[in-house]
Amino acid sequence: MPEQVSVCIPTYERPKLLQAAIHSCFAQTYRPLHIVVGDNSRSAETADALRALPVPEGVTFDYLPRPEIAAQRENVIRLFNHVTTRYVSLLHDDDLFAPGGLDATIQAAYEYPSSVGAFGVQEVVNTAGTVLNAETADFNQTYLRTPEYLDRIQSLWFSVLSLQLPSNGYVLKTSLAKQAATTLPPSPGSAVDVAFALRLADVSGDASIFVSSVTTHRYRLTPGAETERLDHLPIFTILQQMTVPDAYNDLRKRRLAIFLIAAINERLSRGDIETARELILSEDYPASTRWRPMGIFHTAAAHLRLPPSVVRVPYAISGNRRFAHRNSAKA
Repeated sequence: MPEQVSVCIPTYERPKLLQAAIHSCFAQTYRPLHIVVGDNSRSAETADALRALPVPEGVTFDYLPRPEIAAQRENVIRLFNHVTTRYVSLLHDDDLFAPGGLDATIQAAYEYPSSVGAFGVQEVVNTAGTVLNAETADFNQTYLRTPEYLDRIQSLWFSVLSLQLPSNGYVLKTSLAKQAATTLPPSPGSAVDVAFALRLADVSGDASIFVSSVTTHRYRLTPGAETERLDHLPIFTILQQMTVPDAYNDLRKRRLAIFLIAAINERLSRGDIETARELILSEDYPASTRWRPMGIFHTAAAHLRLPPSVVRVPYAISGNRRFAHRNSAKA
C-alpha cells in the first residue's frame, strides 16, 4: 500500500479560495492523502466552511485553529511540525494543484529518493481560475522552468538562488522541511516563502531536487497578494548573512543585487526615506550602479525626499511597478 503523503495549507480569511485549493487536492488520485489546514483567520467563517466540506475516502483532514501568535511564519512552522508522513507538500490557500499535478510530483519524489523532493511547471491563472497562457509562458521563462532545465535532477542551491523553486506546490522530505521551517529567521517579513527556500538549501548541504516537465501547480493572481505586501529587505538581509557553496557565489551576488534594488524601490515607494538612503550609501550598492539611470533616480529620490506618489511614477510608466511579481514569491 502506498505511503500517506501530507499537504499543508496555511490560510487567512479566504474561505472560498481555500475550498477551491482543498478541492484541487481531493481531485488528485493519490491515496492515502493527509490534508492539514493552519488557520490564522480572526473570524469563524473558515472553520464553518471546512465543517461543511465532505472528505472523500482515502483522505484524512486536520484543522489547526488560530493560535495565540497568528503570523505567517509561525503558521508554516506549526504546519510542518504537525506532519508525521515521510513526504509533505505546501499549498497556498489561493493556489491550486493542476489535475494530476500532485500525483506526478509525489511519483517523481519517490522515483528519485536521493533528491530532497520534486516540483514541476506552473500555470498562471486569474482570480476565476482561468489559465492565462501568455502570463504562464512568461512566468516559466522568468523562473527557468523551460525545457533545458526540466526532467532532470538539479542542484537545490541553483533552484533556490535562481527562484526556480516555486513558493509552493512542491513535494519535499518532511524531515528537511521541518528543519528549514524551524530555523526560519525571526523576522522574515512578508517573504516567508523565499526565506524558507533559502533555509531549505542551507540545511540540506549539497542536496539536489528533481524538476519535472509536468504542469503540477496553478498560481493564482490574487489581488493584493503580491507587490504591495512584499518586502525584499528581509530577504536581502537573510541572503547577505548566508554562506553558499563557492560554485553559486556569483548567482548569490546577482540575486543580492536584484533584492537590493527591489528593497530600495519598495522603501522609497512607502516613504521610508532613511532606510532607502542607508541602502543606497551602503557598500552593497556600488558606485557603478549609483551612476546608472536607476541609481541616479534612487539617489535623487532619497536626498530630495520625493513623495511616494512621485517615486512610483517611473515604475507605473515602465510597467515594472509590480516588481515582486516577477522576482519573488507571493505573500
